[in-house]
Amino acid sequence: MLSLFGRVNYSFNDWLLATFTLRRDGTSRFSPDNRWGLFPSAALGWNIINAPQSTGLSNLKLRVGWGVTGQEAIGDFYAYLPRYQASFENARYQFGNEFVTTLRPNGYDENIKWEETTTVNLALDYGILNNRLNGSLEFYLRDADDLLNFIPVPAGTNLTNFITTNIGDMETRGVELSLNAEAISKPDLKLDVGFNIAYNENEITKLIAAEDPNYPGVLVGGIAGGVGSTIQVHSEGFPAYSFYVLEQVYDNNKIPIEGLYVDRNGDGIVNSEDQYRLEKPSPDVTLGLTSRFQVKDFDISFAGRGYLGNYVYNNVWSDQAFYDRLFNSTLVLSNVNAATTEIDFFTPEFLSDHFVREASFFRMDHITLGYNLADRLIGQHMRLSLTLQNAFVISDYEGLDPEIFSGIDNNIYPRPRTFVFGVGVDF
Repeated sequence: MLSLFGRVNYSFNDWLLATFTLRRDGTSRFSPDNRWGLFPSAALGWNIINAPQSTGLSNLKLRVGWGVTGQEAIGDFYAYLPRYQASFENARYQFGNEFVTTLRPNGYDENIKWEETTTVNLALDYGILNNRLNGSLEFYLRDADDLLNFIPVPAGTNLTNFITTNIGDMETRGVELSLNAEAISKPDLKLDVGFNIAYNENEITKLIAAEDPNYPGVLVGGIAGGVGSTIQVHSEGFPAYSFYVLEQVYDNNKIPIEGLYVDRNGDGIVNSEDQYRLEKPSPDVTLGLTSRFQVKDFDISFAGRGYLGNYVYNNVWSDQAFYDRLFNSTLVLSNVNAATTEIDFFTPEFLSDHFVREASFFRMDHITLGYNLADRLIGQHMRLSLTLQNAFVISDYEGLDPEIFSGIDNNIYPRPRTFVFGVGVDF
């Protein structure tokens, strides 16, 4: 990587503010023809009201910004180069008693280039009562072009089944509101509260060069169970990483009926053409809450956050909660998941939408108690603190943890609940 960066800031009487930025980034992951990317940005700010001592509206600022950023993070550092790969030791070709190491050509895309994301945002910052109540309201639109991804390619069009390339475009839009308040501000009594909430949605707007209504998209989201099994898809007109499943049929007791799914296209058979896109891992709404309360030398603070509208595929259930696991091929009894009796499957049904679960949650990240010992130890200052990290989670999700970035619950390390005692001393 090699990056050049320049910025110009301009202020007119602290009333009109402007920022212009230009980046030029180069990376050896792309060919010399596509190695360099030019990424500009600009922002304007207008201080409509700036009266810090006002008891009414003390601050009002309008902001607008536009910018382009580049992304070159690909796992294949030589995606643009033609290469040969030697066969593994257990896959060599046999001539008589001799085993010969062979070479095969790998697929590549000599035209692979920077992924570019263009963002436009419009925001209003506000302050009331000498800024004791302040925050912002922001709208944004983000377009990602020439997305970099490792995708399957049709047979016969390349030298491999998968290739790293630029595949399409995605649009993300949202709005965010933040609010901070000094609810109480006295020498020995203070209370600060902060809250933010954001609504976001994303949609893949382009995936292939030509329109093809029969093209389901790029299958992604590998899961445990089977070989090469996936549970998600990138499709035009849908959110990224949408779950791609079959619609489960239930009995009168709301127990899923094994192997019975809705024939969604009405052709009389149930197959891959009946799979549909159901929800996505990313939340519709994110929120955060912080607070700090101080009484003389004692204080307590906390920070929490939540997701609303995020979904998780419970791969622990789909891969372990079925009766055939009880007595396996080695003639040894095995443990099964506790949900087995509720699901009532004898064999695994990985594509059932029964395993896509709503996973909204609120997590208290930390709660901290503190005590300040000021001027009591030979003129020094000491602070004692006790912090509880990952205090609790409120969620209806039945799995180990509802906060799973990929949306696939199968191999997550549990987040520990941690107690931290601290002593801070100024010498």
